[in-house]
Parts: sequence; structure tokens; C-alpha cells
Amino acid sequence: MGNQSKYIVGLGELLFDFIDDQPVLGGAPVNFAIQAHQILNAHGFQGAAAVRLGNDDLAERAVSSLRRFGLATQYIQHDPLRATGKAIVHRVEDGHQFEIVENACWDHYQWDDLLDKLCKNTAVVCFGTLGQRSPQSRETIRRFVETATHAIRVFDVNIRQHYFDADTILHGCEHADILKLNHEEVPLVATSLGLANQDDTLEICRTIRSDFNLRFLVYTQGDLGTTVITKEAITSGSPINFPPAKNADSVGAGDACTAGIIAGTILKFSLEETVKLANKLGAFVASQHGATPVLPELLLP
Repeated sequence: MGNQSKYIVGLGELLFDFIDDQPVLGGAPVNFAIQAHQILNAHGFQGAAAVRLGNDDLAERAVSSLRRFGLATQYIQHDPLRATGKAIVHRVEDGHQFEIVENACWDHYQWDDLLDKLCKNTAVVCFGTLGQRSPQSRETIRRFVETATHAIRVFDVNIRQHYFDADTILHGCEHADILKLNHEEVPLVATSLGLANQDDTLEICRTIRSDFNLRFLVYTQGDLGTTVITKEAITSGSPINFPPAKNADSVGAGDACTAGIIAGTILKFSLEETVKLANKLGAFVASQHGATPVLPELLLP
């Protein structure tokens, strides 16, 4: 990682989660970049949104929010024809379900000179499957990830509805240093990779980590906490509890957890310290409304 490689990039989709009819900034890669920026900005890193927005009020709102956090916004593309992305979030008994509007601006993400420049100055990039649901955006995201071999590449699978396939999952695993899965995604990824005959979740995770020579596989289980699997060890920890704020929801908790893993890695924490930080951040975000609350200083390393 060179001296200029200081960007922590959320690559792919930025959309607004409509929770109880209220628009809340979202999109897993951007959630990650915002939280990682809050943790690591004091250490010389800056979050950056590598996304495509519309030319509408939601786009203005997004850029204002990102700038308020201090993220780099000069790499954002604007689509003159298509609207900024939206997802309708439905509360269900065990969490949330997402209804994601199709043919959004981020389905038409294009490679350009600014992306090429950003790619060369990236320290960490986080990407997933949802942003690759269209051929155009898939090509752009793959080009970025394939080029940024000097960066820590985080593949947060982030399966939503039917917007994934085996090829996208395979390519992501092949080009990632860190893979993040939640308890619902493990069997889907296992099936996509031909591992469906295995029943033990941790054994599946160990096999995936080994098959793709991943630095870490991060397995999140909500209230049960986070497990990090490396070549040498399996490290687990349970989250602490925070008093829930009014209208609290769990959206973005996994993204904050991923940000904690990256922060611990960059700051050379032990695995135990890294998992503890990730669990703490995830639990805090789960106690708040929306995916990107301001992190209190007492949570920052």
C-alpha cells in the first residue's frame, strides 16, 4: 500500500432505504465506506463513494450526506435520465426484507478516467453482488476489482432478492482478500460454489476460505456475534448490547461490522481485538435508526 493509497472505497450501489416511508441513505458498500471513514480518518484514510446517482433531489441529498461525513464525492457519476436508487424496507419478525427498484442509475455504471484514477489510489475497496445485477455495472465493478490488486479487496456478498448468480459469486471470491457472509448467505453461497453437500456452517466457511486462499472469511450471525476464519484460527466474539434508540433498526449493522474488521486489520490489532471492535460497531448501529449513524468517539479505536 503506497503513500497515495488512502481511499477506502464503497464500490457499486448507493440507494435510499425507505424505512417507515422515510428515505435513509444506504447501499452496503457506501454504508461500509462511511463507517470505515469515521473510524480511520484520524489515521490518514478517507472514505470515497464510487457510485452512479441520478440528477434528482435524492442525489443531492446523498452527496450532501457524504460530504457531511467527510467522504470524497468527486468520483460519483450522475445519470441524466435515470433516478437515484431506492429500496423499500419491510420490517419482518426476524429483521428486514428489501424490495429494490429496478433499472436504477447504478445499473448503468460506466468506466471512466476518474474511476481509473481512483482505482490506482485505493487502499481498501468493498463490493458486493447487488451492484452487479446488470451487465454494464458488472463489467465496471469487475474491472475495478481486477485492477486494484494492491488494495485490500472486500467481497461483502450482500445477497438481495434474486440479484445474484453463481458466476458473480465465484468471480468475487476469486478476486477478494476478505469475504463477508451472514448466516442466511452461507447456504446460498455454498450451493453456488458446489458445496451444498456440506451441512456444518463453520466447515463450509473453512472450505471456502481455503479454496480461494482468502486472508479472512468473516461470518456474521446478528445477535450471536462475528466469527473470523483465517488459515491458522477461528476467532469468535459476542456483541455487547446498547440501549435501542427510537425507531431502531438493524440495517447497516453488518456493514459496520465489516468496517471494524478492516479497521482492526489496518491498525494491526490482534484478531481478538478486531472481532471485539467489529461486534461493538455492529451492535451500536443495530441500536440506531438507519445504516449510517454518527459513531460516538468512545467506540473509536
